[in-house]
Amino acid sequence: MADEPLIPKDEPSRNLPMRVLVLGLPRTDTASLISALRTLGYNPYTMRSLVTDPTHMPVWQEAVNSTQHASGLPLTINDILTDYDAIADLPGCMFAEQLITAYPRAKVILTTRQYHKWEKSMQESIWVLFTWRLFDLCRITGLSKMAPLIRLLHSLFGVHNGNEYGGYETRRAYEKHNERVRELVTRERLLEIDAEDESGWDELCGFLGEERPEVEYPRLKEETAMRAGLEQTWFSMMRYLVLMILLPGAGLIVGAVLYTYADDLIAARDQWVFAPVKEYLNS
Repeated sequence: MADEPLIPKDEPSRNLPMRVLVLGLPRTDTASLISALRTLGYNPYTMRSLVTDPTHMPVWQEAVNSTQHASGLPLTINDILTDYDAIADLPGCMFAEQLITAYPRAKVILTTRQYHKWEKSMQESIWVLFTWRLFDLCRITGLSKMAPLIRLLHSLFGVHNGNEYGGYETRRAYEKHNERVRELVTRERLLEIDAEDESGWDELCGFLGEERPEVEYPRLKEETAMRAGLEQTWFSMMRYLVLMILLPGAGLIVGAVLYTYADDLIAARDQWVFAPVKEYLNS
């Protein structure tokens, strides 16, 4: 709602101070960075946090609506982030400008990737939620429990790139997002990580002022796992559709046919079943 109180520019009270904003778009190796932050002791808010607590869905949806009419985030966003000292990936990365303003003491990490590789990865993972017809039907009709999440993500990308999932406008939105983050953050407050580079602990720990862990830097390939999960969800929704909608519908059709042609069916039964049996018994 546009008239909801916004996060004040002086950082509001929190259980944990917001220390790190990871504002790169999804599929820019944010999964590896999130794992690295956890190893360093941070507690990042991610899309998994959102899915784990569905009560956050309407709060972020309000944030989408609010940012179309105002320059800040609703204060309720700070309430759900109060126990997290970092934020990464969706939905937070879509509110880069608002988060930078709301948490001026937080350090910012911008993860990037070659555009054509990023687009292909998105088309094979997150964007199938909007390009596969069954998922789109779910968004419109509420066919499964995933519907609120799909609606929220659809709204986020509607603001981000007009729900374009490839081509010139999509590339323009991707580049504009990264350029805007660079414009808003001073050099000493910003770390850029290219997903194609072999960045590791030295660069990250140096930027955050943390000691280097004795474990290897995580290298996660989340695209394959996410695609498999989405395909499994698609098949589950298809089974649900068949069992709950198509089969009962077929039963109704069969019932209607039986009711309409009952007399003809009884006559056919008498002629082709009972009559031969009766003749056989009489003989």
